This record gives sequence, structure tokens and C-alpha cells, in this order.
Amino acid sequence: MPLADALAFLPNLATRDAEPAADIAALARLAEWCHRYSPWTAPDGGNGIKIEITGCAHLWGGEAQLSSDLAERLTRQGIGHRVAIAGTLGAAWALARFAADSHQPALPAADDERTALAPLPVEALRLDPATSAGLHRVGLRQIGDLYLMPRDALARRFGEAVAGRLDQALGVLPEPLSPLGEAPVRRVRLSFAEPISDPADFSRAIERLADDLVTRLAREGMGARRLDLAFHRLDGRVEHIRLGTAQPSRDPRHLAKLLAMRLDMVEVGGAGSSDDPGGAVEDVILTLFATDPLPPEQPGFTNDPHAAVDSLAPLLDRIAARLGPGAVVHIGTRESHIPEHASFYAAVGDRPAAAAPPVEKPPRPVRLFTPPEPIEAIWELPDEPPVHFTWRRLAHRVSHADGPERIAEEWWRDGGTLAADAIRDYYRVEDAAGRRFWLFRSGLPGDPPPRWFVHGLFA
Repeated sequence: MPLADALAFLPNLATRDAEPAADIAALARLAEWCHRYSPWTAPDGGNGIKIEITGCAHLWGGEAQLSSDLAERLTRQGIGHRVAIAGTLGAAWALARFAADSHQPALPAADDERTALAPLPVEALRLDPATSAGLHRVGLRQIGDLYLMPRDALARRFGEAVAGRLDQALGVLPEPLSPLGEAPVRRVRLSFAEPISDPADFSRAIERLADDLVTRLAREGMGARRLDLAFHRLDGRVEHIRLGTAQPSRDPRHLAKLLAMRLDMVEVGGAGSSDDPGGAVEDVILTLFATDPLPPEQPGFTNDPHAAVDSLAPLLDRIAARLGPGAVVHIGTRESHIPEHASFYAAVGDRPAAAAPPVEKPPRPVRLFTPPEPIEAIWELPDEPPVHFTWRRLAHRVSHADGPERIAEEWWRDGGTLAADAIRDYYRVEDAAGRRFWLFRSGLPGDPPPRWFVHGLFA
């Protein structure tokens, strides 16, 4: 009813402004919290959570035990709820909102779902109010009333929505669930009879999870590349430690050490008293999101230069774990004639891009300026190198030069252009003191005159 009418009945009614954005954010956090039951969870509209528990229920002793654990934890957090488990999203949605209550979940057997849906109102098919009102006008008030109706008759009178929603609820049409985040490759979980808050307990839990995960990876000949360690706290918050490795790894001690190094970056532990549990943790889940093949290796003495590089991977992982994934980078290459586009920085844990095919190019400097720095130059003929230029207030007289090497914009890429000022003529020049520069002229001779820049320095 309108607020004014409600206040007339209850003058002392406590009210608060609605916060839809905060409600949606809270629902997303609750969906993340539900990862303890399955990695496939997602918010459902503005008041529900979808969980795909196929293959997960047996870990809790069955569907009834899983729903009981879920209800108990939600009650402990003061969250009102109705739980339903069914073979389709449509059936679960209908049963949760129109059959279950806060004390009795809806758990029909697979062969009883059609019967369980029959007495529910047609609104349980997730229909819009206008369509539901139209069904009521012709006497179709319950889902069971639609079972015997011809599909083409329903489609002609009410459109495809009614038949489509009915078929989704009955499993005739598929309805996939898009998870809240990236789907994991593997995950291992550790639950505690009593919540833990001691850092030493966290370290032991991490070691146990790493051992369990590595055992599975060894059987598959794979190595870990990106991992996520989630701590499910008693207050409903979920804290994450995310990291990547420079190279595939299935060394449990190395992975456990990387994760333990970042324990001080998450809010877990705390007082842990019975009155104020703080950040006490009841579940820890280690999730693997990316792997690479890693065949068995025979360590030994070798002069292979690649082995020396591989031996740096654990050190790089530890630095990245301590300083952040963006603190350690490597230079990658891509196919481009534009000097500043031909290379890029990437975190060491990122997968390397496909190597660009070798292209014969004139010598390039070991140091590039980003962006190129403007200079004042004097030159004679249109295609001749400068005879004198001033850079950073210092004058340089050119004694030797080589060029030009013309490089135009890549007009086929986004932002590319064929304009005259996008054409560069590069020169390798050496001044009277023996210093070597990479200069270019931007634009073609004419009006306005071209501009000169220094783009790099040769060793």
C-alpha cells in the first residue's frame, strides 16, 4: 500500500529509503558467497540466486542436506530465504517463490516435478503481468491448466512467451546458466568443523589444498597458471587471493608459499571470539582458472640457456606475489611497422602472444622515447637528412647519416589514417661527437612545413 496509508495504520512505522544499487551489489556478493556449493552461481533478477548443483550435491550428502546447510547459514546471517531444488531453472524459480517457505524447502523428486508445478499459479512461469492477466481471463489460472493446451493455440493467443516458459520449466527447452564469474578448470575445498582465525591454521590449510590440487594436475600432465584462493568468513564476506605464475607449475610447496605470502593482504582472522567472530573462516576454496601442459621433467645439471631462464620463474612468482602481478613484466612483440606499436609490456604470468613473423628491417635503436621528442632541424633537399639539429637545448652537427626509411600509418587499423602528417621519414644520424640518433620527419615538405623528432638513441 502507499506509505501514507501504512503510516495511518502504524504511525510509528520505521521506514528507510530504498537503495536498488546497493541491493543489487549485495545480491552479487551473496551469489559469490554461494560458491561454497558450486562454482556456477549467478544473481537472478533482484531477489534470487541461481546455483547449478549438478555433480555437487553428493559432496554434502545429497540435495536435502545441501539445502539444509544453505538454509542454516542464511538464517545465521539474518537473510530471509526460500530454497527449491529442481531439474530446470524455471521449475526451481517457480517452486522457490510459490511452493517453498522459510522452514520447508521444495525438493520434489525428478519424476514428481511436473505434478509439483501443476497447482502453482501461471505467474510462476515468469510471465509479465499483462500475459498472466490474459490467461486468467480465459480461465487458465494454474500451470496444470496449460498442460493439455495445444502449443500453437497458446502461441496465437498469447505469443511465444507462454509456451516457451512452460517448456523451459518442464525441461523441453534448454535454459543455460551464465555464471557470475569465469568458469574454473579445477577447484578444491576445505571446510572446518570450527571456524579458524590463526594465521598458522591458514598456512596449513593452504598447504593441504595445494597438495590436493597438484595431485590432480600431475595425473593430467598440466601445470597451474592462474589461481584464486577464497576465504569464506562467518560474517558472509569472501576474501580472495589471486595470482598467476610465470610458467606452468605443479610444485605444491612453491604454490603454497606464493599464496601464504599474500595472507596479510586479505582481511581474515581477527579476534575470533564467540561474541565477535570477526574474520574467522569456515571454508577455504582454491580455484584454478588456467593451466598449461607440463610434462614430467628429469632435473639435472645442464648448460642449456633455457634452463637458466626457467629457474628464474619461482623468483619472478615470489616478486609478483609480494608486489602485485603488474610489478614484473616482460617485453612482447607484435607485427607492426610502427616502432612504438611493435612491442608491449605484459605481466610475466600472462600467456605469451604468438610471435610475429621475422621481417627484415634496418637497424633499430636500443632505446625509444615515448612519445618522440621534438627537435629543431635544418635540412637542404626534401629527402636529405638534417645537417644540424637542436635537442634539449643542445646543438648537434650531423657528420654521418643514413636514410630515409619511410613508415606510414597502418590505415587498416582503428585510428589509422592516410594523411600527409602521418607519414614519417626516418634517418640514422651521427653527430660530430660520435653520438648516434634515430630521427624522423613527420609529414611531407609543403605548407605547413614538416616537423622533426628524435625517436631513439643507438648504443
